[in-house]
This record gives sequence, C-alpha cells and structure tokens, in this order.
Amino acid sequence: MNFSCTEFVSSVSVNTSKAYFNPSDEILPRLHDKSLLDSHDQQKQQPLPTQPESLRHLALDAIVANWNGNSIFKSVVLTRQEDRNYILTHLDTQLPLKLLTEHIRDNYFWRHCCQQRWKPHHHTNSLSQAQPWISIYMQRHLQDYIECVETCDYEQEQAQVVLDICAPYVNRLEITRLQPATDGRNDHIPLDFILSNLPELQMLRLTYATKTVGSNFCLGSNTMSKKDITTLSRGLSECHELVTFCLHSTKLESYQLPLLAYALDIGRHKLTSLSIIHCTMRDAGIKEFVSVCNKESFGTLVLLDLTDNRITSEGAYILSRTIRGHSLRKLILRMNPIESDGAAAIFSLMYVIPVEMIDISGCSICSSITKLFMKLIVTNKSLISIDVSNNDVGEEFAKQLCKVIGFNKVLQHLDLRNTGISLERRIKIKDILKLNQMKDKTLLKKILAAKA
Repeated sequence: MNFSCTEFVSSVSVNTSKAYFNPSDEILPRLHDKSLLDSHDQQKQQPLPTQPESLRHLALDAIVANWNGNSIFKSVVLTRQEDRNYILTHLDTQLPLKLLTEHIRDNYFWRHCCQQRWKPHHHTNSLSQAQPWISIYMQRHLQDYIECVETCDYEQEQAQVVLDICAPYVNRLEITRLQPATDGRNDHIPLDFILSNLPELQMLRLTYATKTVGSNFCLGSNTMSKKDITTLSRGLSECHELVTFCLHSTKLESYQLPLLAYALDIGRHKLTSLSIIHCTMRDAGIKEFVSVCNKESFGTLVLLDLTDNRITSEGAYILSRTIRGHSLRKLILRMNPIESDGAAAIFSLMYVIPVEMIDISGCSICSSITKLFMKLIVTNKSLISIDVSNNDVGEEFAKQLCKVIGFNKVLQHLDLRNTGISLERRIKIKDILKLNQMKDKTLLKKILAAKA
C-alpha cells in the first residue's frame, strides 16, 4: 500500500471522492472482492512488483494481525484517520464480540459486520430504522441467541454473558420463533430474566410459534404454557420504557389474558401501541383482559390492534364499553367476525373518542349497517381513514354513500374493495375524497410556511 495516497472507507461515496480528489492520489477500498475503481484507475494505481511495502503499511498489518492481544485503535495512538480506516477495513469481524464493542463504535465497521453475518435483506426491517449499526448488530445477536437456544440448554449464567455485551445497545427486540421443550409440556425458555435486564427496551415483538418442523415438533408447540405466561408477565413488568408491544401467532388461553394485561398496565406510562394478533383470544379472552383494567389503565395507548382473534359482536361490545374515554387514535379489528351488530358498537365509540383510523375489513359486515355508517360519515369529524374492505355491503350501501360522502370534509381514505360495490362507484367516491386530501396538503404547507 502506498501511503502517499489517501484511503477512503467504504461508507464514502465513490462519486463524492472522485468529485473532490484526484483519483491518482487516492486508494478506494474493495467490497465483495471487487475494486470500486474503474479499470483505467486500477491500471494507474497498480503497485510495481519490485516496490517494497512501506513501514507504515507493515505496522498497520501487524496491528490488525495482533489485535486480539493488543487492541490498538484510539485516536491518541493512531492519529491519522486513514490509518484507522485501514484497520476498520481489514479487521476480522469474527473477533470476540466483547473486545470489538469495547474499542469500536464506527458505523461502517458494524454495518460490515452485519452484512458479513446475515443476508442484507435482514436489515431492512423495522429494527434498522434510524439506528446505529452497532445497535442493529447487538439486537440481531440477542435475537439469534433467544431463538436458537434449546429449553434444556438454557442457563442463566450464559444468558447473563450475552446480556452484558448486548443490553446497553438493545432498545428494540423482535423474536420470530422460540424452541419448544421436548418433554411434551410445551414450555419455552423463560423470558423474565432476559427482559428484566434490558432497561432501555422500547419495542418488543414476539411469538411463541416455531418455524420448522423437526424431530422435536409436537402439537401445541405454538401455544403458551402456564410457565411461559408467568415468566413473560414477570419480565414485562420490569420493562418500564416499553412503548410498543406485539404478541402474534400464539394461541392464548383465557386465564392468561389477565396476567398479560396487568403486566402491561402496571408502571407502563409510555405504552402507546398494543398489538395482540392471530392469537385466538375470543370473546372470553377480551372479557378476561379487561377484567383487571380500570379507567386509568392504558391511558397512553394510541394504537390497538386485535387482528384475527375470533372476536364476535359480544367481544366488540365489551371492548367498546371498556375503552370509552381513552385517547385512542387507531383501532384495528380486521378478520374478526363481529358482524353488523359488533360494528354498530364500535361506531358508537367514534362519537366519544378521537379515533383517526379504523380497520374493520373482513368482519362479516352486511348491508344492515348502512344507516349507521352514513350517520358516521356525516357527523364524525376525526376519522381520516376507514377500511371496510372484504365485507358484503352491496350497491345500495354505495348509492347512499355517494349521496352523503361530500358532507365529510375530513375523511381521506375509504377502502371499499371486495364489498360488492362497482368499480365506477368506487372511483367516484375516491375522487370526492381526493378533495379532502388536497385540502389537507394545502393546510400543511401553510403551517410549514408560517413556522419558517
């Protein structure tokens, strides 16, 4: 390596470097064993076969080779940024994780570690939104540990070692599967110790389902045992910074819902999003869940998602009676057979709480809801989005809707797909709602202009 030239780390755009520097005076790094230089530039920068390695080059190679025993990276020792960039580019990503976290925070290095260990598309999910790459890496590392450890092999001491390294960086955790026990009890690893050692956890999304059918698979392995709900509730009660919680694809029994509700409610002054989806709660589960709630419970909740829980009109009525007086903004009940009676109970909520979005798609609603729906459209001043798709409401519903939709100046989105309404009427209704969208955009521009 010729140190009369400048080496750029891979996070710097090639076009940016070429715009401000002479290509003959810089050395660009290699990605996936391919040079970022074009062939002409490569020919100009090929070192002569007889040119010896510089002393600085040899010294940096020695630092990289012996980094496990003598971790040199601080700027007080390596004063040149080019030298630190060289180390970051050539350092082995398989070195002990504790050693790397103690010395390196560089975003490029940890992105490189993520790309080396996991496929690139794994970093496009919700965990990678506006986070340092070291946090993304630690969250995935902890996730892999939780998902892959067998119940019989789980030891608290081993979990503590992982948590000591990862916990300071983990504020979001997504668990996509858990290994069930092989003794027929369907117990999973206890999550109380892990969750209680994540003081900065703000988002938790998990399931107790398993993705693979192996020799240890047994019926009911996607259910929560009595031990599971006890340890999960104990762990959640220690997550005081929790903002978003989602439990999905896990069969819940009625007796488990009060424990879950109490754990989420006690001391949770920041919880704004609660999702329990594809969990077969049924009406009995809704009743048990709200049995431990009072008027102050879940006072900060903004989004409630109960997708696909086999809730009927009875459960919808219990729910509407419980959440009155809350500041809920989004309510999702799709794929629950609440029928028109249940929808009527939910519509009554719209007059007492400022809901902005409601999703009742695929809820077995029929044309008998027409009158109440038209009243909601005319009188409600907060709803911005309504989804009634996949309900057989029919053409008469659409005919009445066309007559009153113009009176609503707030509604912007109304999903009427697969409702028995002709495409022509749906387009007509959509065109009317576009006026509300344009009005909202104009108002937003005025507000931004006033602030500027």
